[in-house]
Amino acid sequence: MRALKTFLLGSLAAGVVAYALAAALAVSAQVDGRRLKLGLGPLPIVSVTEDRAATETTFGPGLAGLAVAGGVANLAAAHAIRRRSGRRRDHVD
Repeated sequence: MRALKTFLLGSLAAGVVAYALAAALAVSAQVDGRRLKLGLGPLPIVSVTEDRAATETTFGPGLAGLAVAGGVANLAAAHAIRRRSGRRRDHVD
């Protein structure tokens, strides 16, 4: 249960940070009047395109990939810290 909580909290934190950064990049691209296409391989994170009359901003599934990667990284870091602390698994905190 501890590992699940660690993973979920890490995913939530990484997802919020990734979304905020993607939104900031999208706003700055719109202000400059530029196009933006950012992704992780085939997974788009954010895309800003312009037509004659409108600007379109799209947030893609790459944000979920970044959130999952953040959760896995948080879980790995928590596991490493717990191992280095020298406590036994059955020790009550």
